[in-house]
Amino acid sequence: MSTATIDALPQPDPVPLKDDAVVIGLVGLAHGTSHFSHLLLAPLFPVFIRDFGLSYADVGLLMSIFFVISGVGQALAGFVVDRMGARPVLFAAITCFFLASLAASLATGYSGLVLVAVLAGLG
Repeated sequence: MSTATIDALPQPDPVPLKDDAVVIGLVGLAHGTSHFSHLLLAPLFPVFIRDFGLSYADVGLLMSIFFVISGVGQALAGFVVDRMGARPVLFAAITCFFLASLAASLATGYSGLVLVAVLAGLG
């Protein structure tokens, strides 16, 4: 009878600490921007209501759009990560968040804010 020893098993090459730091930094940045965007919306309600002439129902619908798309998008992102890898999905999410921020600065009405909610939810 033969037995395998640990020495006989192939050992993976160690990953340099710098590579780990880059990955951890990118994931931390994406995670932080996600929480930032979730927490930023509620304090902006009075600004949206004043500057865009919205009602609380309009602002509530914006929040609903954002959170529904965010929830569905995060659930589906797991399947996309399995097929494409984490890096392209992470960069796509950061790009969506950037585009949402840009669209927010250019929004002139409710339809623009809906677009912002959709893009931010995807990011």
